[in-house]
Amino acid sequence: MQVVIVGGGMVGAAAAVALAQQGHQIELIEAGPAVVSSGPWDLRISSIHLRNVQWLQQLHTWALIRAERQFPYTQLAVQTQHGQRLEFNQHDSDTEMLGAMVENHALQQALWQQFAELPINARTQVQVQAFDLTKQQVQLSSGELLSYDLLIGADGAQSQVANAAKIGQRGWDYDMRCILALAELAEPIAPATWEVFRPEGPYALLPLGERQACLIDYRSEQQWQHLSQQPEAVAQQLEQTFAPHLGAYQLLNFASFPLRRQRALRYQVKQSVVLIGDAAHSIHPLAGQGVNLGFADVQTLVAQLASQPLAPALAAYERIRMRENQLMMRAMDAIHVGFRSPHWVPQGLVAAGLFAVAKVQPLKRALVRRAIGF
Repeated sequence: MQVVIVGGGMVGAAAAVALAQQGHQIELIEAGPAVVSSGPWDLRISSIHLRNVQWLQQLHTWALIRAERQFPYTQLAVQTQHGQRLEFNQHDSDTEMLGAMVENHALQQALWQQFAELPINARTQVQVQAFDLTKQQVQLSSGELLSYDLLIGADGAQSQVANAAKIGQRGWDYDMRCILALAELAEPIAPATWEVFRPEGPYALLPLGERQACLIDYRSEQQWQHLSQQPEAVAQQLEQTFAPHLGAYQLLNFASFPLRRQRALRYQVKQSVVLIGDAAHSIHPLAGQGVNLGFADVQTLVAQLASQPLAPALAAYERIRMRENQLMMRAMDAIHVGFRSPHWVPQGLVAAGLFAVAKVQPLKRALVRRAIGF
């Protein structure tokens, strides 16, 4: 089958590798240059849960990721605004780890490194100029005309493929902004990721090494926009938040991005066009599920294509992934609202839920295994 993939980020590149390993011919179109991971950690970091780590190992990708740009974690914790804390570790899930922090560039580079060994023709710094969905062709800015049996949109939240296919979207802004900061720590930390909720928004830590961490702080759009004009004020706010947990540290770099929830109304049309990853769904990042959902999209799509003809495979993919993704999006919204709420009813429900999980081991095990993809 001839497959054209628009978008060569982590999800698009993973789709290219997985489908090519099934024997399909892949044409991948990437508007930017090929990504290279070099130097210190980049700010764009993903928490890859264990099931997807294992899947990337099956694709033979994991071993190609720069060793210094991946860091397994064995613990995770969540704490409410009133100090109630729930902790999980690898023993709760009967696994060797819960997942790993990975630099996006390093993972994307590892996937692209596999292209040379597979039937994948990747084009960089080129865009799709026009789509003819009836003839199943795309016209590139380079002048090339590509025909396809399957067109995959892996081109992000403002998907050109979704727009060409007239797939509508629904969503809203959270009116919040997330600050990401890299820090060098004076004291070593455990391989544990944690998140603390508060009325103005949560803050979290992603361990990148014994003395390296990514600091995450969610606040209102207005507050961070104001602070971003004063780097020293951002540094001061981060120190007030994280120094009590980490001790002394050196702030290396920081950046911010706005939060938005968005979903496509369809995942596939015309029995030949399909959306994956952020092109199909953008989710609140508070539980680190974004790229994990994208990888789950790829796994489901590949499995359906392997088991039945194209049209029913795409229909099954849409049915399965739309249900799963919407459940996760609603769960993230419930956490976002419930953990921040000043009202006693949601606070009581959250407290009761955490207490039950902490006391009932089968429930705790089921929840942590769900969090790591099983």
